[in-house]
Amino acid sequence: MRPSRNTPLLALALCGVGAVASAQPRRPVVTTVAMVHPSSEAPPGWDLSRADDTLARIQRAATGDPRRGALEISSALLAGVEPHVAAAGLDTLGVLARPESADAILRYLDHRRVSLRRRALIAAARLRTPAMLRAIDARLSDSDPEVRAEAARTLADVGDAASVRALWAAFERDASNGLGSEGSILLQESARALGARGGEQDLDRLLTFLRRAPFGALARAFEASLRRAELPNPVKLRVVQALAGIATPQARELLTRLVDEHRGRPTPAIDAARSAISRIQ
Repeated sequence: MRPSRNTPLLALALCGVGAVASAQPRRPVVTTVAMVHPSSEAPPGWDLSRADDTLARIQRAATGDPRRGALEISSALLAGVEPHVAAAGLDTLGVLARPESADAILRYLDHRRVSLRRRALIAAARLRTPAMLRAIDARLSDSDPEVRAEAARTLADVGDAASVRALWAAFERDASNGLGSEGSILLQESARALGARGGEQDLDRLLTFLRRAPFGALARAFEASLRRAELPNPVKLRVVQALAGIATPQARELLTRLVDEHRGRPTPAIDAARSAISRIQ
């Protein structure tokens, strides 16, 4: 199961600390040399051997100065904490979205636990730095299929041009494996990400995979592309015409969904889809 971006631990870290925050007056933030970068030692005053104490510290760090909080939580994660504490810390680092979190997030992207790698992916997406995007790209080759799929899902939201190249490598690697009418979960998610982030040439390239790759995966790509407001109408029209050209029941079903979704908002592509539906039996 994909980890939620609004987990109970995260809600606790960000919303359930009102009583703690109000009971203790906020101390002025004092920047020291030790606070410039996270360390691999426990932050001063943190007892990492006690999970409950560490969770409470994470909660307080989440409501104070964001920079200091990110440094303290990152240092705790780098020093080593229980898995459920690391999960709460990664969730909080994702919400804080501070550059000081980078070292800890990068470390956990390589963690042996799949659940923590997936949480680190979500946190990495919030930073959106080139280094983080390249680290997410690398997870497209993760040993776990769910992590690979999570990386593709993440890149559908935040990927850049280099990510599109990595997504193509993942897509083509899995496209040759068949795996039924839907394809692997990575094929499905990388196709959707290419439809969401790719340029005009990428969409034309996807069209060449019709009848060669599982249609279920390609359908996700075309749906994502046809929902993009910034994509020129001629590109969308080419996608619709290609779907009409294969004239399969699956293509008709996809075109029908698109017409229903855009009811009352006619465009040349939607008009062409409506016309194609009437011709496909």
